[in-house]
Amino acid sequence: MEQFYNKEEDILNIQLQDKGYWKSIELPNGRVIDVTKEGRIISIEILRASEIFFR
Repeated sequence: MEQFYNKEEDILNIQLQDKGYWKSIELPNGRVIDVTKEGRIISIEILRASEIFFR
């Protein structure tokens, strides 16, 4: 598992697996999940991360 924070864009990305990316699913709460064709979550992206983690 790896994580990366982009301070300029205020995005936290948590990479769970290094598998074959298929598509991204944007959730209404500012989260984006990347999945494989089999439906496995391979990464989670948190938009406006500083509002959640760095208050």
